[in-house]
Amino acid sequence: MGAAQKYTEHYTVEEWAHWKDRWELIDGLPFCMSPAPSGRHQRISVLIATELTNAIRKKGCRKCKVYQPVDWQISDDTVVEPDLIVLCQPFTGARLFQAPTAVFEILSPSTKNKDRTIKFDLYQSQKVKHYTMVDPETETVEIYTLGPDGQYQKADTGPEFLYTFDDCQVPLDFRTVWED
Repeated sequence: MGAAQKYTEHYTVEEWAHWKDRWELIDGLPFCMSPAPSGRHQRISVLIATELTNAIRKKGCRKCKVYQPVDWQISDDTVVEPDLIVLCQPFTGARLFQAPTAVFEILSPSTKNKDRTIKFDLYQSQKVKHYTMVDPETETVEIYTLGPDGQYQKADTGPEFLYTFDDCQVPLDFRTVWED
């Protein structure tokens, strides 16, 4: 253990629950979510949520729902707030306690590194079937799908991608996200 780790505070979700503002807690380390995301970030999130919701309804995937944002408690010292999730299981209460089927993160300059490394590893370890990173700056999308070996594999994507949620094949055309 390095000197910095030895003196680094370790927090729990119980402590996190009393904090003001928006924070994520990953392995006991706090990550501030302030300030609020940019207008473009929020707009992209809304457009993806709308497109996903409409596609899920059109395909008749009654069990699957889109949520944005939601606190997902993974352990006693880890709670994250993905930008969007697709959940194909019942959800009630203030926090989610099971892995969603899909997670979408809209990258921003302040979170890009965490989303590409820490959260990538975290979502993979929790067996999130699809992890999508949307980059507003470059107007690109990276989609990772969990392989049979439990590791993410980068999906070949054009502007459209066919997600598998539960037993439903749900298309999403990302061109609609950039058009607004």
